[in-house]
Amino acid sequence: MIKTRLIPVILLKGDLVVQSFGFNRWLPIGNVKTAIEFFVNWDVDEIVILDTHATNENRGPRLDIIDEAVKRCFVPISIGGGIRRLEHIRDVLNAGADKIAINTIAWQQPEFISRAAERFGSQCVTVSIDAKQLSPGEYRACVGNGRVDTGISPADWARRAVEYGAGEILLNSVDRDGSRLGYDIELLRSVTGSVNVPVIACGGVGQISHLSEGALKGGCQAVAAANIFQHTELSTIAAKAHLKRSGVPVRLSSEVQYANFEFDQLGRPL
Repeated sequence: MIKTRLIPVILLKGDLVVQSFGFNRWLPIGNVKTAIEFFVNWDVDEIVILDTHATNENRGPRLDIIDEAVKRCFVPISIGGGIRRLEHIRDVLNAGADKIAINTIAWQQPEFISRAAERFGSQCVTVSIDAKQLSPGEYRACVGNGRVDTGISPADWARRAVEYGAGEILLNSVDRDGSRLGYDIELLRSVTGSVNVPVIACGGVGQISHLSEGALKGGCQAVAAANIFQHTELSTIAAKAHLKRSGVPVRLSSEVQYANFEFDQLGRPL
């Protein structure tokens, strides 16, 4: 049985790890070194690092940060932000990353997805889709940190991205970002029902039970969150325990006693 992956997302603004709220407010909370050391000991399946302002600032990927991260990271790591050329992908992978995530360049030049997949393999090419809700049941894929409406639905863009060679979709709700209201399940289902590659849910997790909803109700093969995991009472280990208890198949560390966790009605560890 394929296991559902639990993925913490580390958001960078410059050298700082930040919390994001609606893609337009950023709260500095620490540095990459501390964040990586925090997560690798807490039973996660992958780590995603997104440089939120690299593309807008016309910068390439921060190889120094990647180098620092991989020294401490013992799980697969994905890098996004500032990737606009095949040489960027080469450099990121050579620095030790396992996958890359592309957003704006994928929309501007869809053939870039194909070139990347042909050269490096589709398994390492993730297309990140930021989605906004226009009205009930109607969504738009956005680029440029959620500011530019592409005029196409996330489901249609995901289908096109997969046709071009994307091996995975990272789906983030701009409206739910930082809201703690939970994933937009309707958005997730619209995309997971449209593609045959893994979809990573992101955006809006406020309690651990939201993670299992992303898998069980949203149909996602991986569940991700950023802000929630900056609070130690909502650890990734507790998240794995809750996912397991909810019937979601997950990889478990042999060193953790998952059965010892108890949760309140909001899904918080007691």
